[in-house]
Amino acid sequence: MPRPSVAGLGLAGCGGGGDTSTGTDTGSASGDGGSNVETIEADEEGFVVRATKTDGKAPKNECILAFEGEFQEMHPMDWSDGNSGNVVYYIYDSLYDLDENYEYAPRAAASYEVSDDACTYTFHLNEGITFTDGAPLNAEAVVANYEAAINPENNWRRRRTFIETIDENTENTRVDSCTAVDELTVQFHLPEPYAPFMNSMTQFYLISPTALADSSWDYSKQSAGSGPYILEEYAQGDHVSIVRNEDYWGEAPSIDRIDFRVVPEAGSRIAALQTGEATAIYPMPTDQVATVRSAGDINMISIPSTTMRYVTLNTNYEPLSDVRVRQALNYAFNQDEYVNVMYSGAATPATSCLPELVPGYKAQTPYDTDIDKAKSLLEEAGYADGFEVSIICDNSTQETKGATFVMQQLEKIGVTVNVLPNEAATNAEIAAEPEDTTELQMWYVNWSQSDPDGFLRSLLSSAMVPPTGYNTAFWKNDEFDSELEAGNAAPTEEEQNEHYGKCQDIAWEECPWLFLASDNTLLSYKAYLNGIKYVAQGIDVIHATLNV
Repeated sequence: MPRPSVAGLGLAGCGGGGDTSTGTDTGSASGDGGSNVETIEADEEGFVVRATKTDGKAPKNECILAFEGEFQEMHPMDWSDGNSGNVVYYIYDSLYDLDENYEYAPRAAASYEVSDDACTYTFHLNEGITFTDGAPLNAEAVVANYEAAINPENNWRRRRTFIETIDENTENTRVDSCTAVDELTVQFHLPEPYAPFMNSMTQFYLISPTALADSSWDYSKQSAGSGPYILEEYAQGDHVSIVRNEDYWGEAPSIDRIDFRVVPEAGSRIAALQTGEATAIYPMPTDQVATVRSAGDINMISIPSTTMRYVTLNTNYEPLSDVRVRQALNYAFNQDEYVNVMYSGAATPATSCLPELVPGYKAQTPYDTDIDKAKSLLEEAGYADGFEVSIICDNSTQETKGATFVMQQLEKIGVTVNVLPNEAATNAEIAAEPEDTTELQMWYVNWSQSDPDGFLRSLLSSAMVPPTGYNTAFWKNDEFDSELEAGNAAPTEEEQNEHYGKCQDIAWEECPWLFLASDNTLLSYKAYLNGIKYVAQGIDVIHATLNV
């Protein structure tokens, strides 16, 4: 889906959201009280604040990017969080990228073509690419990466690009061969058309065959890519430092060094930006617009994203197993208040299980707030007096605030929600429990992907209930699964979207989630940084420049 460029920044993709409030002024969590936080409004180019002092200089030719979340994994085929994927993007090459407009852009491959039956993808590699150890990135190297990726003994997450896990004992092959046609031509063959293939390939990062052959290779200590930067240091929970690859095969980056720093407290991020300890911060606290404006040397951007905020409803938990109950929760929830209280207006109420910017999105009839209808549905389902349920969330300021907002909304219809904030790693463990042992009831969470399969299959298909995937609603619908498979196998975009649209119809009616909103990407950066972009994999300063 083509999307407009916004002030040199693209629209948000993987990486989800994070703490966008300092928590110093939460207003009324139910949205009924007043908050003096100003509503965030952007101009046509996406600027909320334009720097007025533009003659500043960076202390060094080094960029410091401050993030709310951690960088959990440096393995290019085994990361799962968006922040880690953002770092990997700098160190390793994929065959193709998604640019700031979510269009496919050449990277290690100069071009590609697809056969008439949509089952053979042929990539033509750029000449002269070498990994940092000197090994050539040629067709044989791509084949070696494919073979390593599908090897079940490696058990890397990127295996799912090529092999779909149906259940513990059943798999479906999406790509059945990868062949070197000649030194710079490689072919992938699919047994049947698979619409998300190219999107998946943008996250298939290529590793030097030397590292692939070494089972003891530690990707957290040394990189093995061909990208514009090289890993210098990875300190989990604190920072990742990368330095310019002086032998990079493509257009040389301008900035010598980039530090990705973990700064979980929103107030600390904005303070670091003010003092120059950070060059850019993500996410930008929604209640600090006035601070940025008064600084004078900071730009702030607000642009729509592909992040969806939602609450999974465990359909195996007795009250939530009734669709009338799940619909009642959605009728009770005021999305407009959520957008204003949580994001100062910098978000869009959810009107499907896909964000509007994801290809294949189909608008649904909103669950307009109707407390009487919600109570009536609860009464029909046998819960006239409500019920009690627990909700887990990450323990950051913003995530806890969001879960508390849900609690206060649902208490209007007699539903008592117990908010349980946890460390992110703890929630990941809870979410991975299979349905026969899980204690999860509701989860306040978010997801970001750039294609419909990345949402629909990953979060809602029967094959992806834990521990296989992230369908923590444990929702299973045969018609949904059938339409999803038909969409993935359809030869044209129009046919694909017809099936994906039916998937959205089914999920919206069945309410495996409490549908919340898609929040904007909020990014602030020093005026002496030029050319920063936000692409599918996150912040991109590879070809940005610093005034030094």
